[in-house]
Amino acid sequence: METKKVLGHDEDKEQFERDYYDHNLADLPSLEKILFEAVDTMEESGVPYALIGGVAVKSLGRPRVTHDIDLFVRPDDAEKTLQVLEARGFTTQKREPIWLFKAWKGNILVDVIFKSSGDIYFDEEVRSHVRRMPYLGRYVNAISPEDFLVIKAAVHQEQNPHHWHDALAVLKQGNLDWDYLARRSKHAPRRVLALLIYGQSNDIAVPNDIIKRLYRSVFEAAAYLPESVVHPYRLDPPQVPLPADGGHGPQIYTKGRIMEALTSDERVAEHDIKIQVGDKLITARGEVFTHEQREAIEEVIRRTAPDFECRNYIEVRIIKRPEGSEAIK
Repeated sequence: METKKVLGHDEDKEQFERDYYDHNLADLPSLEKILFEAVDTMEESGVPYALIGGVAVKSLGRPRVTHDIDLFVRPDDAEKTLQVLEARGFTTQKREPIWLFKAWKGNILVDVIFKSSGDIYFDEEVRSHVRRMPYLGRYVNAISPEDFLVIKAAVHQEQNPHHWHDALAVLKQGNLDWDYLARRSKHAPRRVLALLIYGQSNDIAVPNDIIKRLYRSVFEAAAYLPESVVHPYRLDPPQVPLPADGGHGPQIYTKGRIMEALTSDERVAEHDIKIQVGDKLITARGEVFTHEQREAIEEVIRRTAPDFECRNYIEVRIIKRPEGSEAIK
């Protein structure tokens, strides 16, 4: 298996072109064949998985063209997933050791994702809600619509608006477990709240109760929680042996605990802050609007990971009145 390396300019350009092809121009007739080959490989190996991304949204009710396959697995199963796919003839690559591996067969890409935006993992709670969905005459494991909504809300950015519309389409299908959605929304509470309010404003049947519940959790929660946030992959005590080379070992769990603590603290409530965890060093980067928020982020990090050194590179963005503007009196 190929390990990711630092790329030069030409290699970087080549990788960008390949990534564009994988996600936009792949041979659609081949996708179905490779999809079921990947699914058969996972099910024969016994590795738990769920489909997310374009295939999942189609199985959950929104017709959309997709050019790749997204497998969601546990961090501890990412290595094995590459091994079983490689044994089936896939070419594999450890692209981003903290969240993403890749596999190809022919010109079809399989993304092996073991951490999604908002630091969402394929934990036991997510696994227990996976649905067996009909897809092109077969049945596949698809992530629950509630987890799908949270992931799509968390990953949405200006440059990829399809995530927002995917979430709205699934929201429109209804038949959701609102209690479970509220529970999972802790990973991106403001994003999910915004999505539900926007959906309701477009005549999608979103109950008022869930909106009120999320609003209270975001804006009326105590500044300090009565008990510490526990990440499903915390290491005390360890649930499974971790890889010796550190690939997606202790660092990813430390980062997960920090991100949950940041999204749960009302002074911060940010999941767009970039956290990097080294052997004994944590760096924080991003942009906030007040010095108090910057200081709160550092406090949360130091409280959550007291044995690490923290370097706070968060910038405070000061919004100034446009030049030449006049105050309205």
